[in-house]
Amino acid sequence: MARHLQRLGQVHQAGMAPLPAAGPRVIAEDFYTYNIQFEDLAVGATGTGFIQIEADSDFLIQKLAYFSNIAGAAQTFNTIDIPLVTILIVDTGSGRQIMNAPVPVTAMFGDGRLPYILPTPKLFVKNSRINVTLFNFSAGTEYDDIWINFEGKKIFTSG
Repeated sequence: MARHLQRLGQVHQAGMAPLPAAGPRVIAEDFYTYNIQFEDLAVGATGTGFIQIEADSDFLIQKLAYFSNIAGAAQTFNTIDIPLVTILIVDTGSGRQIMNAPVPVTAMFGDGRLPYILPTPKLFVKNSRINVTLFNFSAGTEYDDIWINFEGKKIFTSG
């Protein structure tokens, strides 16, 4: 494949037939984080929300992280909250769920110090939405805040 592409480049440089257009051309990439905050997630409650991917670029998710807060309590390395919450993510651009069923948030998201690295980055096209649903399955903990972060890069294209 590499040799084939090299030969195409040589043919193009020699003034022969131009290379065929390969679609939009990437003109810039920028680190970016989309996040969504869920407030006051009571025991047995479901929270839903969405993230609108901006119109200026596609978004490639590479890492996933969360942060949760119970009553504003201080957290140290040894007391980081591990929320008993499931998450379900839907890509509205394709209409597909990212998983076959809701999963515990800590099974798919790391904390900010050690985010979960996706085995295959996930592309969301410009103007699409990421629908996120959380369910608190804790027997007695209400979460004041849970932040879900999608870390990756914006991909700006021409054309």
